[in-house]
Amino acid sequence: MTIDADDPRLKSVQIAEAIRQDIADDVLKPGSRLPSHRELADRYSVATQTIQNALKLTREQGLTRPAGNRGTFVADDARERLENQSSAGLSETSELRREVAELRERVSALEAAVYAR
Repeated sequence: MTIDADDPRLKSVQIAEAIRQDIADDVLKPGSRLPSHRELADRYSVATQTIQNALKLTREQGLTRPAGNRGTFVADDARERLENQSSAGLSETSELRREVAELRERVSALEAAVYAR
């Protein structure tokens, strides 16, 4: 994956998403060591600080865990976390769609009331 210059998200967010996708696709397996910060920085053509920020995001999501000087590893339960996040995301999407449909109905009713005057 390359960084998309047209993507409004921060580079670190894009990289965290790429790592997340690699875990979801089983490219990175639970317990496996991620490439070093320098290797990731070279791969994505970014500064190592950007990689540190990306790994902080994956760590906060429970997808990776630091192991001191040994590197960063995919969390043993990363796949389960991704599945749970996907389920929660689908539920949230359904709720948002319902709310949007309700708002459309309300806007239509308001438009009808305004045009009726």
